Amino acid sequence: MSSPVGVVHLCPPPGGVFTSCCLRKTTELPAADWYTTDPLRVTCTTRQTAEPAADSDGGESPFGCRELP
Repeated sequence: MSSPVGVVHLCPPPGGVFTSCCLRKTTELPAADWYTTDPLRVTCTTRQTAEPAADSDGGESPFGCRELP
C-alpha cells in the first residue's frame, strides 16, 4: 500500500466536526489531506507542537487564574 501524499489527520469523534489531532474542521483542511481512525497512522503534528503538556502550566488556568491553596 502506498503512503498518502498529504497529512493524515485523526477523524473527528462520532457527531463531531473537529479533528482530534489539530482541532480544525475537516472543511478547513487541504483536499490532499487524509483521515484515519487509527491514532498510530496520524502524521499531523499541529496540536503536539502547539499545545504544552498539561502539567507544565504550573496549575494556571487558560485565564491566568490559579487555584488557592
